[in-house]
Amino acid sequence: MLQTTLSTGALLVFTHGSSIHAQVSAPKPGTSPQVSIPSLQGYDAASRSKAIVSHLNAAIRYYHDVEAPIQKVGEPSDLIYRNRAVAAATQVAQDAFQSAKAESLLMAETRQQQAQTTSSQALQLDQARNQTEERIASLKAEDDRINKQLPTASARKRAGLEQQRAQVEGELGLQSAMATALGRIISTTGAANKNSLSAQIAQLEDSNPGIVANSATVVAPTLEGLNTARSAGLAGQMRVVIEILNTKSAIDNLLDESEHLQRQATNLRAPLIALLKNTIEKGQTLSQSTNSQVGQNLPQKSAHLHTRPPVTSEPAATLDEFKALTATFKALSSATVPLSQEIITLQENQATLQAWSTAVDEEYDTLFHVILTRVLLIIAALVVILFVSEVWRRATRRYVRDIRRRRQLHIVRRLVTGFLIGLVLIFGLVTQFSSLATFAGLLTAGIALGLQTILLSVAAYFFIIGRYGIKVGDRITIAGVTGDVLEVGLVRFYMMEMAGNATDLYATGRVAVFSNAVLFQAAMPLYKQVPGTEYLWHELTVQLNPDADYRTATKHILAAVQSVYDAYRTQIERQHKDLELWIDSSLEVPELQSNLQLVDNSLQYWVRFPVIIRQTAAIDEQISTLVLQLIANNPEVKAAVASQPTIRAAVKG
Repeated sequence: MLQTTLSTGALLVFTHGSSIHAQVSAPKPGTSPQVSIPSLQGYDAASRSKAIVSHLNAAIRYYHDVEAPIQKVGEPSDLIYRNRAVAAATQVAQDAFQSAKAESLLMAETRQQQAQTTSSQALQLDQARNQTEERIASLKAEDDRINKQLPTASARKRAGLEQQRAQVEGELGLQSAMATALGRIISTTGAANKNSLSAQIAQLEDSNPGIVANSATVVAPTLEGLNTARSAGLAGQMRVVIEILNTKSAIDNLLDESEHLQRQATNLRAPLIALLKNTIEKGQTLSQSTNSQVGQNLPQKSAHLHTRPPVTSEPAATLDEFKALTATFKALSSATVPLSQEIITLQENQATLQAWSTAVDEEYDTLFHVILTRVLLIIAALVVILFVSEVWRRATRRYVRDIRRRRQLHIVRRLVTGFLIGLVLIFGLVTQFSSLATFAGLLTAGIALGLQTILLSVAAYFFIIGRYGIKVGDRITIAGVTGDVLEVGLVRFYMMEMAGNATDLYATGRVAVFSNAVLFQAAMPLYKQVPGTEYLWHELTVQLNPDADYRTATKHILAAVQSVYDAYRTQIERQHKDLELWIDSSLEVPELQSNLQLVDNSLQYWVRFPVIIRQTAAIDEQISTLVLQLIANNPEVKAAVASQPTIRAAVKG
């Protein structure tokens, strides 16, 4: 008959009328029995475990956030605030771990009966598995013995041996199945123990050595002093202001985390305080009950002085209750006191963070006023520069009559104004001038190499706008092109191309563009009118017959040219006076020039006369008409002239 019974706290296996009992053994003689904490009413171990782990994670996160460097610029006192905050965060984490460890022991002790049962079951399971394995070995030996006896057994004994073998094999199969089940149960129990609250606390503590060693793992960086920021440029000061604002935001986040952690600790402590109050009330009730019993057991007054009072002893149950309540109070206080210390430390740390935040606010206000002052100074300097520029512009327009001079002064005004504005912005914004000088040197070298043509053009511009430079309306000749200047720019100038014969030029409708750098090219000279003059020199050339009266002829020809010149002579003389004022020197007044000379075995007479640039064609036509009429109407002139006269430009352009 095979019967198996599995109950809580014991495992009974009956085989062939024999029984194996695995039970919790009694304490050994000479050892004091442990006092277990009774089950606490309303204590939910599962939810408490989750809350404890969540609180530990929050405390660790808070510790790392406080430990991380959050400030780059500040005063030396900021490092003191930071070190205090790190020390407080470390203490908070240590108190959280201490409370968690104490409560993990409390959970085990409050479930002492279940723990004893679990331990008893584990012991029973081990004993049952060992006994099962021993029984399996015994059954296998019995089976081998029967198998050996079967070949030599008689027919009458064979039936009995086969029946025994069937029973042994059946029991062997059952014992093997039980051994497999017991092995799975034991392995599952061991895995469950590894995932207990104590194991999670140990893992969290091992992963944060800084909390255990009570030392910060991240060293605070050296802070950049505010004095450096005050003397820096506006760009550097704005950077520091942004960093201070980031520090302020980080401190505010730490305050929020501290308040959240404090609420967690308060919520965790509330049930423990309630259990402590309940334990104290039970102790007071038990103490009052014990005192009343002791009062009842006191002996009455006896007339006989030698009468001895009856000997009484405190009940063992009451003593065990006192011990249980004491153990409960110690366990609860071990978990509650660190939480209370943690709350106090968090409150002190909040005060430290508030003081740190106030110090950062003061630093921000100080630097903000410095930035505001610098911005106002920059704006004031720009206003002054623009005001002087405007005064300069108005004075130029009012007192400078020469358009060319006025334009040059306006250009110089723009350059000076831009240069001063650049200096103000550079000195106001730049932080380190040494780095700026190095960077500017490298940048200038690169610009000079890559933009040398443009730089030459800009440099040539100042020659163009100089005293003897070119201006709009001037007729110039450059690179074989003659034309009137249309515009003079900072890099290039534009001119209307002129074409025609040597004495009569007209606009072709094309615009020639030249870089200002052409002035520095030796192979391309520039020809232009003297400033203040608008006239050119032309020559009338006549071939004469030496055998005729050439002297009378030359006088008539010169008189004809003189009559035409007298019509615009005043304009030439006025331009000449302007030229003398411009160069502040005296020059010869332009007059007709004539000369009689021998050229190539022939007698040649030429008359050089000034002509107004815009009227060259008309003047040349008048002179040509008079000379031809003179030759046709005057026989002496006609006899002296050997060939038709010609008019050409005395100089190019």
